[in-house]
Amino acid sequence: MDKIANIIKKKIAEYIVNRSIKERKIQYQSFAQFYRKSFNILVFMPEDEAEFNHCFQVLKFLEQSKKNVFIFTHDFRVSLIPLKYRPHVIEYGVGDTNRLNLASKKLTDKLMQQHYHAVIDLNIKDNIFYSHIISILDLQVKIGFKKNNSDNYYNIQVNNVESNPEKSYKNLVNCLQMF
Repeated sequence: MDKIANIIKKKIAEYIVNRSIKERKIQYQSFAQFYRKSFNILVFMPEDEAEFNHCFQVLKFLEQSKKNVFIFTHDFRVSLIPLKYRPHVIEYGVGDTNRLNLASKKLTDKLMQQHYHAVIDLNIKDNIFYSHIISILDLQVKIGFKKNNSDNYYNIQVNNVESNPEKSYKNLVNCLQMF
């Protein structure tokens, strides 16, 4: 008898929840639609050298998806970026950080002057410098790898269980292809 009572309670609960959802008319944000309509993508290149050498497949995918890619990277790494992407490189140096090694106001103002639709952080490991900038940028789509406190920075997170950066970026590309 208890089993039947539990089934009835569950059905009633499902009915009430479904009814209340319809009454509230919740508006859902579709990341798929927003990503498809996003043309200016700001990409934060990874600080780690091994990650940096394997992340170009993401840039290639974005280019094939007809996205305008703006690359944010350290000034000494600009020469490592393929020539076709260099006109859209935003570089920073030692003078663009404050005493806490966070982005200076000058740098954040420079980034906020441009109009981006989304940001993709290619750092697989924690990087407070990039996390700080991402938290300042007022963008609806912020994509990055799952790491400590990433819930505070990204609304789309790619779970990284790989120790191989090449596979990690391939997983990110596969995730972006879903949108």
